[in-house]
Amino acid sequence: MGRSAQALLERAGLAFQDPQLLQLALTHSSWTFEQGLDKSECNERLEFLGDAVLELCVSEALYKLAGDLPEGQMTKIRSLLTREETLAQIAEDLNLGSFLRMGKGEQATGGCEKASNLSNAVEALIAAIYLDQGYDYVYAWIQKVIDPYAQAALAGRLHYDYKSVLQEYVQALNPKPQIAYKIVDAQGPDHNKRFTCALYLDDQELARADGHSKKDAEQAAAAHALLYLAGDKA
Repeated sequence: MGRSAQALLERAGLAFQDPQLLQLALTHSSWTFEQGLDKSECNERLEFLGDAVLELCVSEALYKLAGDLPEGQMTKIRSLLTREETLAQIAEDLNLGSFLRMGKGEQATGGCEKASNLSNAVEALIAAIYLDQGYDYVYAWIQKVIDPYAQAALAGRLHYDYKSVLQEYVQALNPKPQIAYKIVDAQGPDHNKRFTCALYLDDQELARADGHSKKDAEQAAAAHALLYLAGDKA
């Protein structure tokens, strides 16, 4: 097992009996393509399995953790915990992107930072853990890494569509709020550009934030505006 893989195991608090499974989980299809290898040597099949394992583990954890929640509410929370944004954040917590094997072309376009690549890698890692160590082990690991997000979701504090949340928040204060988003700056090369969005409420600038896309910048600005309106200006 290479030093980089060992560093990931230490960071994630994991042990592997079969290092090849871990290596497979960390291999993006762009790497196998550039190496002229068969597509079975990338992590896509593990992603498929990991998606199912993750959903089962999160379902069991919610069933045990939230005994008084109805089915519909548990379904909504499970959806929040298993969606791309949450998994990408878990990948960032583990610094998983720095351990991925990717083709030069994918790396050049910021592939190690793309939410889709990161979330897929988490699913592949979950499948590899499951195949290597079994259900009880992967369940305990998922429960540990996802617990902060589960607690936030149960408390109603885990949001991803901040624009909709902001709209509802200000409408409770003003029935006809005028919210506007404006991209005021764009920096960097085309393959790795960062956009700056200014958010205006009734023609007054309320927040400003950056993102790798215009959509991400708008969502980040809305999140900052929510913090500002809630009185958290830190």
